[in-house]
Amino acid sequence: MDHTYIPAFTLEPPKKAIERNKPAAIQTPRFIDDVTAGRVELPTIPRVVQRLIAALRDPDIDSRKIAEALSQDPVLSAKVLRVANSSFFGGERSMASIDAAISLIGTQALSRLIMACGVSTSFKEVPGIDLRIFWRDALVAGTAATKLASELSADAEEAYVCGLLHATGHLILCQSYPEIAQAMFAGFEVVRGAELAEIELGAFGIDHAEVGALWVQSLGFPTSVSTTIGRCARPAAAGDEPLALTLRAACALAAAVAANANADQALATLAPDVRTRFSANGQPSAAFGKLYESLLETEPMV
Repeated sequence: MDHTYIPAFTLEPPKKAIERNKPAAIQTPRFIDDVTAGRVELPTIPRVVQRLIAALRDPDIDSRKIAEALSQDPVLSAKVLRVANSSFFGGERSMASIDAAISLIGTQALSRLIMACGVSTSFKEVPGIDLRIFWRDALVAGTAATKLASELSADAEEAYVCGLLHATGHLILCQSYPEIAQAMFAGFEVVRGAELAEIELGAFGIDHAEVGALWVQSLGFPTSVSTTIGRCARPAAAGDEPLALTLRAACALAAAVAANANADQALATLAPDVRTRFSANGQPSAAFGKLYESLLETEPMV
């Protein structure tokens, strides 16, 4: 079975599957040069989000301080509460305040939610991309990576960041060069992994994995995160580290969720050495079934 990496995002429902050719009038850009020269600016995470992520690393943080910080950004606060109230987090009772959200889901889950919702605000509208689907898939990948990390000996927080942000390089490219993005991606069937990277290299002169690595590095995330994201479009290798294995597995599950596959089908998308850890007698283990069911319930952030 081919276990080539599949980035966890989906564009518009399939419309056409024809050979795409970048218009001759549009030159292939030089992304790195454009960033260096200031012609292209990398997206930034809102300062309130940066402060909150830093503050939430403290296990003894006062929930009132979190609520006070979030109150500076009512839009972000409302988005965080909406996702916290979704079926993904139980949805059994409505949380009207951040304090209530912390009590129910905990500071760690809230930190991840704040990061997800905050990062998504950096991309208002991107040519050729359905952001509602994109960020749902990103949240699924991040959550799956967190759940899989312990079994695969990876750091859970780094795994979450990799899952959440691994495909954002494609958003950055499409946002930076809208004419090319519109010509190459709007209305076409979704493409993933090596196929997407090949199209990007021809259209933009660089692929989403490399751009994503540059971006997370500029945001100050650990080298292990940027390195893993930078290699995410390459085929799996025997020497892949635990974080890379975790990201590949998480993205495979996110793709399965996007396809509305069942647990058996989702398990089959995992690499053999990963699959055996989440199966019992060839079938999905109870823990895997529960994890996958929760992923299916994930709702969009935008």
